[in-house]
Amino acid sequence: MSFLDDLGNSFTEVAKDVGDKAVEIGTNVATYANIKAEELKIQEQYYKLGKRYYSLYQDTADPELLDMIDAISASNDKIAKYKEEIEK
Repeated sequence: MSFLDDLGNSFTEVAKDVGDKAVEIGTNVATYANIKAEELKIQEQYYKLGKRYYSLYQDTADPELLDMIDAISASNDKIAKYKEEIEK
């Protein structure tokens, strides 16, 4: 019976290890989800910051930012033209 006892103990240890690993993985998945949620919050704030900066300083922007300001303005102009076409 010693062999069967050893085999049973081995299965018990493996099952415990698998259970522990599952808990660890579940915790990691939750942590990764929390990280992603915070990164999305940051991304949203960057978007709002950029949009606010553009609306406040588009005419007096730092010269290093003019290429981005111009690209946004050009896209806004195209959107306005597309909307005019739709209305016709």
